[in-house]
Amino acid sequence: MRTGSLRARVTLTMLALLAVVLAAVVAAVTISYRSSLERDLRHQLRSAAGAFALAPPGDGRKVLIGNLARQGIAVDLVPGSGVAAGDRSAKAAVAAAGSGGEIRSRRSLLVLDRKLPDGTRIALSASTGAIRHAWRRLLLIQVAVGLAALALAALLMRHVTATALRPLAQVADTAARIAGGEASERLRPTRPDTELGSMAAAFDHMVDALAAAVSEARTAEETMRRFLADASHELRTPVAALQASAERLLREQPARPRRDELEATLAGDAARLGRLVDDLLGLARLEAAQPARCEPVDLRRVAQAATSDAQRRAGGTRVALGNGGPAPVLGDPDALSRLVRNLIDNAIVAAGPEGRVQVDVTRDGGEAHVSVSDDGAGVPAADRERVFDRLVRLQPTTTPGSGLGLAIARRIARQHDGELTCDPVGHGARFTLRLPAARQ
Repeated sequence: MRTGSLRARVTLTMLALLAVVLAAVVAAVTISYRSSLERDLRHQLRSAAGAFALAPPGDGRKVLIGNLARQGIAVDLVPGSGVAAGDRSAKAAVAAAGSGGEIRSRRSLLVLDRKLPDGTRIALSASTGAIRHAWRRLLLIQVAVGLAALALAALLMRHVTATALRPLAQVADTAARIAGGEASERLRPTRPDTELGSMAAAFDHMVDALAAAVSEARTAEETMRRFLADASHELRTPVAALQASAERLLREQPARPRRDELEATLAGDAARLGRLVDDLLGLARLEAAQPARCEPVDLRRVAQAATSDAQRRAGGTRVALGNGGPAPVLGDPDALSRLVRNLIDNAIVAAGPEGRVQVDVTRDGGEAHVSVSDDGAGVPAADRERVFDRLVRLQPTTTPGSGLGLAIARRIARQHDGELTCDPVGHGARFTLRLPAARQ
């Protein structure tokens, strides 16, 4: 991008154009003035020739010669054969004198040769020095006036360009203040439909976009920092337990059945660590905002498979699926299955061995719903949103799991343009998944 002075370029360009126009005008006026003077001088020579044709020989011509000399016209007479002037009328004589001969240039003179009716040859000459002096003086006056006009135009253009370019200076000042930390500064043009107004509006839009990007980056950085801190804290416990069990097993080399107990503890800690790492990786993939698969999925079948599998693992907890028809949606079947299983697993933990979990799949207009209810202790109203945060467990000392299940479930729901909420109920807890329904 060329970054020369815009003011200087505009001023020089306009002055150059003005100089060309002035030069053309000066040349045209000077040439026209010179041609006019020469035409007048030629007309005087022809008029003088006509006057000689009418003047009687002798004293009349001498008087005429004196008058022409005062006008700057020199006369040279060569006597002729003496043809009588009465042979022609006066008008014919003038016509003959005016039509004969041509005006020729001899150095600085204009010369007209004529043959008068009486046979006398006359040579009329006039100097063009006065003409040359007159048009040169006019040229000098025009050049002086033109230079003064250019100087005045330069001053006016400097003022005009400074006024016209003032908005650009305002853009630079605003950009400098924004760079200095005043992020709220904007140009806010009053006329966004003009050239400078559209530029100012585009500048404000760009700054708003950059501010939004910076805010989003800071939020993402803060979220990642908090996530890494929570993840490292959460990983520290199973890793420490795993390390302690392994060191005890190696150090003590106990006999059975104590050895079997330590090995079972070691395997349990390793499994817990594996589930936590798997949940962290899954949440990281979801946070990367990768597009979800899009294929027809029946939430009724997803809930039926998840309920059957949970019933086999639930021990004494009763897990039931309510009646209902198909609930087709578009999405990733694996991700939606994981979402429903997470909800059922959390409900089983909350209900306890003697509790009950109810799963209902319904369709309401353009939405498909999956509700998972339990008759456990419930979720306090103040924690209904907090339970969806990462690594949050309402009873961390007694509740198994990593605290990532609900965070992963909500992220999957929003990735499918849906929502997952914890609904207020009189007893227990109920989580409801809402997704846009697809055509059956």
